[in-house]
Formats: sequence, C-alpha cells, structure tokens
Amino acid sequence: MMNDLVSIIIPYYQCEKYIEETLECIVKQTHQNIETIIVNDGSPKEFLEKIEKKYTNINLKILHQENQRQAATRNNGSAISKGEFLLFLDCDDLIAENYIEKTLAVLKSDKTIRIAYSKSKYFEGKKGEWFLPDYEKKAFLIENCIPVTALIYKSDFEKVGGFDKEITFFEDWDLWISIIKEGGSVHRINEFLFFYRIQNSQQSWSDNFQKNYEMLGDNYFKIYKKHYQYYKENGLGFYEFITALREKNKYKSKYYKTWYRELLYKFFKPKKYKSIYPNL
Repeated sequence: MMNDLVSIIIPYYQCEKYIEETLECIVKQTHQNIETIIVNDGSPKEFLEKIEKKYTNINLKILHQENQRQAATRNNGSAISKGEFLLFLDCDDLIAENYIEKTLAVLKSDKTIRIAYSKSKYFEGKKGEWFLPDYEKKAFLIENCIPVTALIYKSDFEKVGGFDKEITFFEDWDLWISIIKEGGSVHRINEFLFFYRIQNSQQSWSDNFQKNYEMLGDNYFKIYKKHYQYYKENGLGFYEFITALREKNKYKSKYYKTWYRELLYKFFKPKKYKSIYPNL
C-alpha cells in the first residue's frame, strides 16, 4: 500500500444533483494522497461516465453494480481500494478541506486510536450543529455517537469483516463496536469539519422513524445479540440495557416505546413476537 494513502468510498444512488459538490470538497483536500471510489449501486452509468472523465485529479475510480444496499456497497468499494486508511463519505455530504489531514494526524499520533472524526453540522434542509455527545463507552453502547464518515484503518475494517450485510440500519454503529471490541480507542476533533446534508426534498426524520420503527427495533436487537458478551462485560446485561434505554428515551415519542416492546417480545415471548411481527 502507498504510504498514507486514503481511500474515500462513496456509495452512489441517483445522486446527480449533489455528487459534483461532494467531489469538489475532495479536490480541495489539503492531504492529496487519496483515491476516490464511487460505487454505483444500480443507477444509470452514463452520468457517472462523464464524471469520471471530468475528475481525473482525485484518482477517481467507478465501480458499477446491481443494487445491493449500503453495507454491501461500501464493502465492495473497500475491496478494490489500495489505501492504508478508509473514509466512507455519502454522495451528498461534505468534509472541510483539512478533514483528512487532521483526522490522519490524529491516527498517526497515537496507534491506539483507531477511529478519528470531528464535530458535525447539518446543512441545506436543516442547519446548525448535529449534536452528538462525547464518546463514552457505556453511553455509546446504548446509542451511537460516531458518524459513518470517520477515518479508520483498512486493516481494522478487514479484520472485523467490514459492514455486516445482515444489519440494514445502524450498520456503521455495529462496525464501530466491532473495532472498539478489538481494543481500538476513539478520538473526536473539536472542530466542525463534517457537514451532513438534510435534503430539502427529504421527509423529516420523525416521519421516516414512524415508518421504520420496526426496522430500527429489529436491528437494535441484532446488534445487541451479536455483541452481547461485550455489552455484559461493560455492565449492560439485558436488564441493565433495557433500563438504560428506557431512562434515556422515556420522554420521547410513542414509536420508541413500540420497539422497546418488540425487543422484549423477541427475548421472552418469541411466539407472541412472531404473531405480532410476522414480516420480520
């Protein structure tokens, strides 16, 4: 691998309106030893073929595939990457021009740090800080606080098997848990260097949550079950875990209460669970 080469993996699906803005922020990076891999997850090829000819200065490669969803798409991009470091950037989001330089400096300053990221802001349809708490392991195991756009070592990504394709929501949280379980520590830069776009055309998060709360509960269950021993080692056996969830979210909407109940049925009343949630 080339020294300090950073591979930027961009999953792409019908993002013609935003992809060039995202690529421009890569062009402006102060750390220039990069390759950019767009993984086209089932969109028409013609537009991206034009993009490939235009952006020759960021070592751009485009991988075309049939639609496979986010986890597999990111894994496929990583599989053809050559960098020592990986950065997963969505096709409508932005990073500051010194994002890679600063996160890379963090990783190189301390080999125990395996995940480096920054504070974040929303832009477009919603503005202001994306309030994510400081990393503290036990709180993190209850709710993710690390965006998918963090700089990591490719070797760590491969060691834990990449994104779990069986997890269709929170797959980045699962990845971070897997890396941290192996002994990796986390560092957040106290600057706003990552910008998360809320598209004007998108439904509100609460609207989407209402439609997807069953998926959310199902994936929470998968993650907890997969890492159950690690949760117990950190004082989050099942009773403690459910108690912590209830305490954290007791003032939130009725939809949260629904997936708590779903989680409980899965553990203790599987027959009732199957009758209530036959499609999961």
